[in-house]
Amino acid sequence: MEESMKIKLAWLEAMLVSVIVVARNEEKYIIDCIKTIEEQFEKDDQWELIIVDGLSDDRTKELASEYLKNVSYNYRILENKNRTLASGWNIGIKNAKGKYIIRPDAHGGLQQNYIKYGLDVLQNKKDVTAVGGILETKAKGVLGGVIKEALSSRVGVGNSSFRTAVTSGYYDTVVFALYRKEIFDQVGYFNEKLVRHQDNEMHRRIKNAGGKFYLDVRMKADYYCRDTVPKLLKQMFDIGKYLPDVMIRGGLSLRHFAPFVFYTIIIATIFLGVFANEFIFCGIGLFLVYFIIIIINSFSIINPFLLLNILIIPLMHFCYALGTFVGLMKKIRLIGKRKQ
Repeated sequence: MEESMKIKLAWLEAMLVSVIVVARNEEKYIIDCIKTIEEQFEKDDQWELIIVDGLSDDRTKELASEYLKNVSYNYRILENKNRTLASGWNIGIKNAKGKYIIRPDAHGGLQQNYIKYGLDVLQNKKDVTAVGGILETKAKGVLGGVIKEALSSRVGVGNSSFRTAVTSGYYDTVVFALYRKEIFDQVGYFNEKLVRHQDNEMHRRIKNAGGKFYLDVRMKADYYCRDTVPKLLKQMFDIGKYLPDVMIRGGLSLRHFAPFVFYTIIIATIFLGVFANEFIFCGIGLFLVYFIIIIINSFSIINPFLLLNILIIPLMHFCYALGTFVGLMKKIRLIGKRKQ
């Protein structure tokens, strides 16, 4: 073990970390997730585990309860009647006793020393409010492997720092963040009116309050992607659909709207092509360039289902764009009703 890590471990012994796992129907992943958390600590009194179950329909709560009966560290299993991520996170934070809080995804896990490296950053960089790491997408099954590649490429997910960053530094947001708990007393809790993008909205409030986010590439976490194409496309549609809910509150960058803008331009050129053929040629040319970029990106992937990967990325982007359109129309209708 490095000498610096020994020093950090001595410092760690004097404090407490609250690990919050919000779960709903995660029976396939919950125990593995808990095990990766346990491996972060050398002493049971250094931390506590809070499982917040959203009234799971499967055996998530039962499996967690059975497993945790045999552990010696502090844990609690709480109920999240609202079933949403935001309400689950808030329940966990309000019940947490730790000086620091981390909320890993039940659908994944933390790699070795994730929390220790995070504590190292928070100790040495007093201006950092939250620190996170690199998200490594994992998959189960051959088809899941294809989806994993799509979600791990810049073409697939854009310039998403927590997926593509190669250097440590200050960023606009981080994933699986380790927070200083006092920040929630300062800016409030997660917005429970938001179905998705709650972390983006929270991080905007933290930034507005002067907080900073740091990404440490030593910190790595796993996330298991959807294992079928329909599940993936539904996920993309839902992510796009709830963008407008948080758009007016800020916390989003231009890349979040890139698929919607791109497909809007393509569709607009088709309609304008009725009046001038040049617009159709412009739209076709733009789409061909887009498709060629995807093909070049896909050929860098060693995968027997190369053709499927070439098709998945455009479908991902289209469903994301379609979801954004549906969300915008819904928001416009609601605004119209309020004015009546």
